[in-house]
Amino acid sequence: MVLEQKKILVYKFLNRFNDLEKVIEDDTVYYVDKDRKPLFFHSQDSKTGYIWFNYDQIWSFFEEFFLMKHKEIQGILKGWLEEIYKLKGFTPHVTGSMSPYRWKRLIK
Repeated sequence: MVLEQKKILVYKFLNRFNDLEKVIEDDTVYYVDKDRKPLFFHSQDSKTGYIWFNYDQIWSFFEEFFLMKHKEIQGILKGWLEEIYKLKGFTPHVTGSMSPYRWKRLIK
């Protein structure tokens, strides 16, 4: 696949997540979809500098479809976060699916 085609497909995929709702609970900021399922989140105090992405919904697409490595995925997501959500200074990391307990608390 040509690099330009790859870039177009990546941004088409990420465009689906350009209008997530920001939900703050306790000291965590979640970005949730229309079903209020969290797709990525970070600590409100941002001391760690990490932003955690849901593996099943986002991260796995890059690993399985494009066979990308961790650092490459981080770079793409970092640029996207800065451009779309104005979130600068975060390092994207991956987390498994969020627990149903957390989902129930977010779905109100």
